Amino acid sequence: MELPYNKCARKLQELLYAQYPIIFLRSSEESRAINCVIEAHRNLVASDIQDGELARWSSIDGFQKLISENTWQSIASMNEPNTDPIVTALNFLRRRERELISKNLDSQYTYILPDWSAIIEPTCHMNARQLKELVIAIEEKLPRPRISLIIVGKEWTIPTILRNNVHILDLPLPIGAELHQSIFSVAVHKYQLDEQDAVRLSEQAQGMPLQAALQTAKLITTKNLWSNSDAAGDLLLEVKKQEIHKTGVLEYFAPQGEGLMEVGGLERIKNWVQNRREWFEQDTNPEMRPRAILLEGFPGCGKTFIARAIAQEWRVPQINFEISRLQSKWVGESESNTYHALRAIEASAPNILFMDEIEKAFSGVGGDSTGVSTRQFGTFLSWLNDHQYPIFFIATSNDRTVLPPELFRAGRFDEIFIVMPPNTRERYEIISKRAAYFKIPSISSSTLDYLIKNTQGFSGAELDKLVKEVIYLAGWANTPNETHWHEALYKIKPQYRTPKMQALLQKYYILLAEGGGQQASNIEQGFLETLITTT
Repeated sequence: MELPYNKCARKLQELLYAQYPIIFLRSSEESRAINCVIEAHRNLVASDIQDGELARWSSIDGFQKLISENTWQSIASMNEPNTDPIVTALNFLRRRERELISKNLDSQYTYILPDWSAIIEPTCHMNARQLKELVIAIEEKLPRPRISLIIVGKEWTIPTILRNNVHILDLPLPIGAELHQSIFSVAVHKYQLDEQDAVRLSEQAQGMPLQAALQTAKLITTKNLWSNSDAAGDLLLEVKKQEIHKTGVLEYFAPQGEGLMEVGGLERIKNWVQNRREWFEQDTNPEMRPRAILLEGFPGCGKTFIARAIAQEWRVPQINFEISRLQSKWVGESESNTYHALRAIEASAPNILFMDEIEKAFSGVGGDSTGVSTRQFGTFLSWLNDHQYPIFFIATSNDRTVLPPELFRAGRFDEIFIVMPPNTRERYEIISKRAAYFKIPSISSSTLDYLIKNTQGFSGAELDKLVKEVIYLAGWANTPNETHWHEALYKIKPQYRTPKMQALLQKYYILLAEGGGQQASNIEQGFLETLITTT
């Protein structure tokens, strides 16, 4: 497989050969992007194009030409006093094109312009116009000179007058194979790291910027952890969490726990997940990978809990995505934030992508005056439909009726599960598991039967609260007795009896009857009807 970096360098070389005047190299890693430009330029001049000049711009030092591997030499005076640095740079490029480039038509001239994407904003009309005029002058000159301007940056809301002149090229974050090639294979030879451990560490580091991975590798060396791959992996994961957290919208959770064994009930979801694990892990037929499920249902009944358990069961990280945090007051920035968040999610594959209460993110689609939510929704929906990465999306919802109907087009979700209050068997499992978790000695069968009978309609969260309450009533280091259980049960007021929850139960019941999803739990005859008619 062609590595993303190599693919970007190849495409960039093709664009240079085709004489594209402005290329926006979109990347959050400036040094890696500049290295990619250098590689593309050198590969081009190694063929039948003569080397003219490869230079980069600095707001302090002006233009510097690359004269050897890591040596840059100034070729233009520093910025003129009281003059916009961009204007100074454009004046230099005009002179360069007139005095040198137009006289060497078989030579390639490549100029790297870091952060011009942040400097030339949509409101910078004069700078944008001057850049446009330079491009027009290059394009209209016959024979046409070989000059390309490479703007490097994380994001760019391109001014309207430049949009027809700019070609956008993306440099994704490095995948595991690139990190292995650049970092961990070196540790195999230098520090006797086992090759299998090197591959595993590369996969754990996937999704980190190259510079962050290199810095972490230096820290591993400083701490002498190459001989302890587990400790090295823990350090990598800590740094990776920080890098993902820097997005401001993503949270990273390593797969720690017993997986589905910790979940009481929800047998149909468990069976579905277990039957599809091998299909998620395989790479031979990506189209057969499970892609997404929606967990809709009663609050407090384990939707979020089982999402974490699925990640643990499949031994992949869970990334929580709160898309509402992406919205910005600046035009175009929300869409750009969404783009970069999705790239970070892709770079961390395989993973579980989790969005809790999806209606909070997308219920306003179509109604916002700015159109930001609608564009974000469109971007996310296209990505969900088209991406080819081993990413399994899990969304939860309390009420899907407030969501745009196109989200539920056939093929978006592999399955929709309706999660209702736990049935008789599930209440038994939940109370038993939570009592064991809090190290409560075995409950007598008569007490347990009483609890199961009198907790009908309780949510999983309310059953958990029941177990905690009985511990408080028993007192520190004391064993709860039957009286404590009865007293605790009396204190819990289940929410399913409230008018709002009754309306939700009725809605879910109708959805199930109409085929709008399948029950998350094994069917207990007459159980749902009993909950709805109870007052």
